Amino acid sequence: MKISNVKACLLQLCGASLTLMLSLHQGFSAEPQKSDLLKIGYASISGNRISLWATHDAGFFSRHGIQSELIFFPTSAQGMPALLAGEIPIFSGSAETAALAAARGIELLIFASNEPTQYKLIVQPHIKSVNELRGKRIGVDRIGSSSFYATKRMLDKIGLKADDVKFLPVPGGGNQRAAAFNSGNLEAVVSTVERFERTKIPYHILADAVSMGIRVVGNSFITTRAFRDQNRDTLTRFVRAFVEASYWLKDPKNREAALKIVSQRLRTSDPAVLSLNYRLYIEPLVPLPYTDINDLKANIEDVAQENPKLRDFDVARMVDNSFIKQVQQDR
Repeated sequence: MKISNVKACLLQLCGASLTLMLSLHQGFSAEPQKSDLLKIGYASISGNRISLWATHDAGFFSRHGIQSELIFFPTSAQGMPALLAGEIPIFSGSAETAALAAARGIELLIFASNEPTQYKLIVQPHIKSVNELRGKRIGVDRIGSSSFYATKRMLDKIGLKADDVKFLPVPGGGNQRAAAFNSGNLEAVVSTVERFERTKIPYHILADAVSMGIRVVGNSFITTRAFRDQNRDTLTRFVRAFVEASYWLKDPKNREAALKIVSQRLRTSDPAVLSLNYRLYIEPLVPLPYTDINDLKANIEDVAQENPKLRDFDVARMVDNSFIKQVQQDR
């Protein structure tokens, strides 16, 4: 073999060895991408959860290094204790329930909120006027719940007082109230309509909260101050994933994929129900979930009528919109 050929072979061998060494070095030195396990509680199964469901189901959490686990609680009254006990670090539920806990000295905060719940005063089909509702049974989750105060505000707007009707607590969430309504145990309930559409329950709408200027903060994302202070990066990635999922939902080209998530979560393939949820919750969706302090104050004022601890409570103190602002600036 010629000397030139030997040199060429040696050069090729050295090059291959160097490439192998670099590859091994990179393989051993590269750290696997970390993924934070995050348990997220939420109350109620309704189309207004679509942003949270999409963030989880469509993989937006995982793209931002969050291994999410969604845990369902029938009501905020059940989910909030899990948050306070440290079983879950984030809970999506009633802002009023969080305020009640915060007013007792528990360090909670709200770092995001969905748009106002599209509550309707739903009555039995034979009830056509406000006067026909006098003395009738209206279902609420519990006395003091967000649905209870939303009902009182709506009654006031249409000219009825709380004493003009009979409040009947039906624990277990909106689905249980819809079932009680369907069985005839209730003449009315304040709820969103998709539950009734989904289960083909006949109904009549007597009043609409949003059109009357009643803006009930839908679902607030609640955590403890300690978790916020120790996990700012995680919360930033949580909000970034949530915002990206919301923009994805708003894009008409993703309609079919979005409705597939709704179908799976609500366990229905009814085109009319799916289209209704799209109109109610995706078309008006606000991708940047800022918490409106004025809306929150109005909600808390209702609760404060019966809870003196809330009368002097500074609602703004429990709101932290900084994570959304940061994500908005980075877009």
